[in-house]
Amino acid sequence: MMRDLWEPDEPRFTYVAWEMDQSDSWFVPMRNGEIYAHKPPLMFWLIKAGTFLTGGDFNGLSGRLPSLLGAILSLWAVSRMCLMWFDAAAAWRAVFVLSVSFLFWWKAGTGQIDMLLLGLEMTALYLLFSHDKHPVSWRWKLAFCFMGLAILAKGPVGLIVPAGIFITAKIFSGRKKELKKFYWLWGIPLALAFPAAWLMAAKASGAPPSYFEEILFKQNIGRVSGEMEAHVQPFYYYVKYLLAHFMPWTLFVPASIAVLMKDEKNLDRLKMIGGWVLFVVMFFSMSKGKRDLYILSVYPALSMMVAAAWPLFVNLSNKWITWTVYPLIGILIVCAIALLISPLIHLIPVSGWVFVPAGLILAAGSVYLLFNFRNNSLGRGWFGGFVATIILVELTVSMIVFPAFNPLKTPQALAKDAQELLAPDQRLLLYDMNGEIMALNSHRKGKHIRTPEELEKEMRASGKGIAVFSKHDWDQLKNRFQSAGILHEFKMGSKDLCYLIYDGGVMP
Repeated sequence: MMRDLWEPDEPRFTYVAWEMDQSDSWFVPMRNGEIYAHKPPLMFWLIKAGTFLTGGDFNGLSGRLPSLLGAILSLWAVSRMCLMWFDAAAAWRAVFVLSVSFLFWWKAGTGQIDMLLLGLEMTALYLLFSHDKHPVSWRWKLAFCFMGLAILAKGPVGLIVPAGIFITAKIFSGRKKELKKFYWLWGIPLALAFPAAWLMAAKASGAPPSYFEEILFKQNIGRVSGEMEAHVQPFYYYVKYLLAHFMPWTLFVPASIAVLMKDEKNLDRLKMIGGWVLFVVMFFSMSKGKRDLYILSVYPALSMMVAAAWPLFVNLSNKWITWTVYPLIGILIVCAIALLISPLIHLIPVSGWVFVPAGLILAAGSVYLLFNFRNNSLGRGWFGGFVATIILVELTVSMIVFPAFNPLKTPQALAKDAQELLAPDQRLLLYDMNGEIMALNSHRKGKHIRTPEELEKEMRASGKGIAVFSKHDWDQLKNRFQSAGILHEFKMGSKDLCYLIYDGGVMP
């Protein structure tokens, strides 16, 4: 991977997996020598499995392989559902629409749990819907097994979201009777058996009662109620993200709804998709804790809708199509100009020339799309050219733009000094921070220090070592510790940080 692991989630999850591996604690996640009760363990298990492809290294590749697995499962499940509901051509279009949509593309290449969760949820959904068409018991059993794995990935939402989407889609399409199945009585316990087995294993391995209280109650009820103050946002939070993160296909959503509403054969599918989207948005809007990626499961539904509607756009008026395509091409041209003039903008923290290749691709693609639309409207050539343009831009961003930010997003100087000065079993002292990215890049376990007294004790006990602070915390502590060693300041993203190479033996 050409992009390093960036904060907050990527280095955290990879570091937790690494520390679990170092401590051989595979049922109870560990971070900085302490129990980490924020997430179930599936992500960490898969990161460890990914190290078989990296020679044992916990790095950007192994840390992102679970997301790649989730993306592949999502695209496969969406293609199968689209084939089942529409046709083969729509299935292929849905794969391309979803894969280049902004949030899906971004999270598919990011070491976060949500893409893995999406893959498991979409596979479970496909199996449930396909069971209606081909009722074989292994389909619903496998569907609830995938929901069980989804719970192991990110908690109860792994069951609630796919089940809620399925139920709401059936109700909206007027198929409530199809929900009266006995498999609900057996399937839900089957899904819950996965986390139950893990929790029993965690208890057997010595996890304290506080771990179960945190993972079962505080991390779920606390996020919903806002008691944890984690990403607390207003009810309407998702309105500003819902369509923006479906770019560049957002402008085709109104036209897709309009054309499918007029097509009697596809109207019930549109209703199912509408129920799907409404459930996801409303469900996550009710929680006080919100992040834009929580509604990632909306975009497979929108992708199928646009893919199914595409050949029917010929039935719309020229005004509809014109007011869809020309604004889109205008946005592409504006983005191309902004990227091309980046070398002239001195406020950018990296060389502006890294943006130019993407700008050239967007400019050339915009010209092609404009002339192709005038000659052929929204035919196969336009769709193919549009997808190719976006793919090339995204590849260019991944291979040229992102790597340019690595020195600004990772603690490279700290990591070099830590590997040279700290013994392999010596801990990096992290004052009032979790600092997973510091420890991971240093290949040293971290230790979370909470008070000046604890810091002084650790420094004296370890002799020589490295302690990391925020610049604000160091300003409060420097009169007490500055005589202990040499201070190095650095920036990482928007954070002002510093690290002290100390000698505890010379402390006053």
